[in-house]
Amino acid sequence: MKFSFFIMLVSVCLTSCTSPHLPAFSTQTWHVDAYTGNAVSSAGLEVAFGAEWMITDTTLIQTSARMADFPKLADFLAAGIAQFPEIAVDSVLFYNPHRGLLFATYHQLRPLKPATEICLYDEPGGAYSPEFAKLFGRQYTHMDDSGWENGPENSVYTNAHYRPAKKQIVSLQRIPFRDCNIAVFQIWATGAKGSGHPGDYPPGTFWNIDLGDTDNIEIVSAALQASRNLAVENLKISLLNK
Repeated sequence: MKFSFFIMLVSVCLTSCTSPHLPAFSTQTWHVDAYTGNAVSSAGLEVAFGAEWMITDTTLIQTSARMADFPKLADFLAAGIAQFPEIAVDSVLFYNPHRGLLFATYHQLRPLKPATEICLYDEPGGAYSPEFAKLFGRQYTHMDDSGWENGPENSVYTNAHYRPAKKQIVSLQRIPFRDCNIAVFQIWATGAKGSGHPGDYPPGTFWNIDLGDTDNIEIVSAALQASRNLAVENLKISLLNK
């Protein structure tokens, strides 16, 4: 009896301590369109992945073989996805290290209330013109008590978690595309001693600033604004193809 209890206890411990695994890659192949700067798949799916002029590296890691070149990268990305247990990733589309962007398809396991909703509207309101709204979108930080439970339909839902112990910010954007739902995870992390050999991660994975230092708040704010702009660009693509 004691031996059986011991085996059961060990099994529970092993299960609870198991690290999350990165889901499989999709069968699609991706390239960067020379005209738009967007990522386009062999199946015709197009997504914006941030064409900021200051970041020129457009590396798309999109296969398990390429991921295996960096021994600790899969666990790093899986831990980022695991910050949002309300959704399940069905397949990984690609990862761009220099922007910290992981694109994936997903389905919802349980409702996740967005911290922010980003919309595009034609109606003018306040200081916004219709043209401004079409270009830059509108951001709402107040969510109604109902109507968001099934996920976004004509907007982008965004959430973010700050992990102080890891000096890491993980954001999630959920975008409704015509044939699938796209989740965009963006992981910003401070490079730390003991984070591994340089070859364990692709160049650009870590920031060389301290995300926990308030002196760097402007840099972090700029990154968050770029993330918001990315959501607007993908929403425009999504609505155009519906």
